[in-house]
Amino acid sequence: MTDGEREIFFHEVPESRFPLIVSNACKSAILGGSSLFRPIFEFPYMFQNLRKICSKYPITASYIAVAIGLFLAVQVYRIQQGTPADSVFDTALWKLGAVQPLVFVYDHPLIKEDDFPTGGPFDLWAGEWWRILVSGFHHGDLLHLLMNCLAIGYLGRLIEPRMRAWMYAAFLILATFISLLPEYYFEHYPVGLSGGAFAMFGLLMVLRRTDPDLAEEFTEREITWGLGWLILCFVFTYLGILNIANAAHVSGFLYGLLAGAVLINRSRFAGLLRVSFVFAQLLLIPCTYLVCHPVWNGKYYWYLARLEDDPAQRIEYLRKGMELAPGEPKIGAELALSLYRTEGEPFRSWKIILQLLNRNRSYEKGVEIARLIWKQFGSEQQKTKALEIVADVFGDESDAWFERLQLDQTSIAQAKVPLPESGDSAGSEFLFLKETAPQTIRPRDLSAPPVDPRSPQSAAEGVTL
Repeated sequence: MTDGEREIFFHEVPESRFPLIVSNACKSAILGGSSLFRPIFEFPYMFQNLRKICSKYPITASYIAVAIGLFLAVQVYRIQQGTPADSVFDTALWKLGAVQPLVFVYDHPLIKEDDFPTGGPFDLWAGEWWRILVSGFHHGDLLHLLMNCLAIGYLGRLIEPRMRAWMYAAFLILATFISLLPEYYFEHYPVGLSGGAFAMFGLLMVLRRTDPDLAEEFTEREITWGLGWLILCFVFTYLGILNIANAAHVSGFLYGLLAGAVLINRSRFAGLLRVSFVFAQLLLIPCTYLVCHPVWNGKYYWYLARLEDDPAQRIEYLRKGMELAPGEPKIGAELALSLYRTEGEPFRSWKIILQLLNRNRSYEKGVEIARLIWKQFGSEQQKTKALEIVADVFGDESDAWFERLQLDQTSIAQAKVPLPESGDSAGSEFLFLKETAPQTIRPRDLSAPPVDPRSPQSAAEGVTL
């Protein structure tokens, strides 16, 4: 600035506006001269822009804000516990409303086995269905949260101006809930809003067909990327790279397509279709009931048996549970012990424990129970019949099992642990605790080494993204 320009500047600018103009001039000079200071001056405007975005798209912003709030709450809990361990993370999810697999704290020593915990979503089975929806707003890690929030933010700004607020909010909530339901039929416990995001994606794919402006923003390229990611998630899951809730993705996507088809329909049956679609949401009631009462799941009957006081009904629940989940050793062990307490000659409990060991060969507690039951065969006739059952169950491997069960010995060591008294209360002695990485058993391993949870042949329940 020359001396003349400087003189004109100071004479023409009113004194009241001088500080503001100088401030803006300095800001412009700095921003023009170096980009280093640009974020410093633009930082306040970022919050102003964020506020404008939230006021323009309040439903989408609220949807994202709930997820961010829960994620921060989980991190605060982990900090309070003083450890970032996965078990603490899972406990935080559970305490903050997510569905998580649980185990019973108390097990009788004859069936307690840390390597073979049997559990399930007991809170859900107790009727806390709302945990399904809350699980959708939780996320496995920061990257999971960011990816979902970015996708929802992008898709939401295209959808929200084109739908009524209440309709859009209902769509998001229903899409989140509906997309997660199929996962529970497969005994998966997913977290994340990706199912809702794919529902938004499916909705836009249909809406663009009757909206030229939307078609210009949501182009074939975006559709290709979205479908490609949907397929890629299946590949990642198949290769074991990520544990992804693909059923939730597909369910959400299909729900979005269906909702979009109903919205754009302009035929004479459009009103009937919309009313039918609304009433179809009532199917959520029986579907949710089935998820909370999974009669196809053997562990659910084991859970009912744990809460049952009537011995006969408890045995019936355990029998059904073992039939549906033969690979869960603790169910069969409890059934054998329950029958053992009611039989004069424990041949039924003997056969059940042998069948259990034949399916779960590394279950050492089952061996202890088998030895305990064998001790009750007092006569040679009873022992002969018991050995015939061994031969019938194990076939050519009977000799190896005679040795492992020590059935060739004339005397069996007294069991160190007594059986539960028949008056024990099933409802009061069992409390809930988080489940930690349950493991399956290699089916033909007679020597029964411990199963490595990192092995591809083992299975562990965890957070599904």
